[in-house]
Amino acid sequence: MKKAAAILFATVMMFSLAACGGTGQTAGKDDTSPDAGTEVQGDKVLEGKTVGFSQTDSMSAWRTTETDSIQEYVENAGGEFIVKDAGGDIATQESDIRDLTAAGVDYLVVAPLEDNGLQGALQEAMENEIPVILVDRAIEGEAGTHFTTAIMSDFVWEGEQCAKAITEALPEGGNIVIINGGYDSSTSTDRQEGFVNGLDPDKYKIVAEQDGEWLMDKAQAVMENILQAQGGENIDAVFCVTDDMVQGAMNAIDAAGLTPGEDILTVGIDGTRAAFEAVESGRQLASCTCSPYFGEIVVSTITQLINGEDVPAHITNEDTLYTKENVVVDLGF
Repeated sequence: MKKAAAILFATVMMFSLAACGGTGQTAGKDDTSPDAGTEVQGDKVLEGKTVGFSQTDSMSAWRTTETDSIQEYVENAGGEFIVKDAGGDIATQESDIRDLTAAGVDYLVVAPLEDNGLQGALQEAMENEIPVILVDRAIEGEAGTHFTTAIMSDFVWEGEQCAKAITEALPEGGNIVIINGGYDSSTSTDRQEGFVNGLDPDKYKIVAEQDGEWLMDKAQAVMENILQAQGGENIDAVFCVTDDMVQGAMNAIDAAGLTPGEDILTVGIDGTRAAFEAVESGRQLASCTCSPYFGEIVVSTITQLINGEDVPAHITNEDTLYTKENVVVDLGF
């Protein structure tokens, strides 16, 4: 399965994508999931159907790629696609969901901005017999009441893989900086949990932890402050919950006259093109993928619902940890 994911990313990660950030309960590794590679039965399975998509924002290439992917597959299946962009505001997203429900969409796809704040609107959609498919993030809610299914990566696992890369590179231990995406997003907290739990506390010390707000420039400013407070010689590695923020952290390391990958190791999550290039060059130690390509699995899931089939409450997207060794082999650097 991992090899299949590697082959997929060799094709799709030719684009520079930004953060796979946000909220979400982690779907378990042993959850049953439909095959994302299965062809949708019938060229126009969504003929006469409308799919509404509530997107958190369009401030990154990752988000716009996610929207484009879902739109492409819905329209290729004959469906009408309506997208609402919340612009990073939870109140706007709640209103967007209610608007889509009032418009009578047949299926509602939602990338929740935060863990809480959307439960009432989602429950209203479910009560109106509109199946709700959460993508890339989830909420503090119940399957069957607030959503039909949630499709996302295993964020804890992603963090664990980054910790594994650090422990292999620094077997004697070291001082670690964490730049997260905030504490109202369980994507951020789950990734951080997986990372921290993957480190031996007797060997690795978290010397600083700050919110980079998912943004490259914010992470750069945060890292600049940390370097000034801690001193570069007292930091061995930086873990960011997105690769976009790793880029910002590396900019700060460069500005301090230090060399990423030599003086300070960096690890992150998303599998962006920029991250893969940094891993190949040795500036970034590792990157764990997090795919924005939800279109096929969303339409496959809707097809199952149309056919009256049972859909699992949690569907896990498989990801891959890339280091210099396999990024060269799998992605052709």
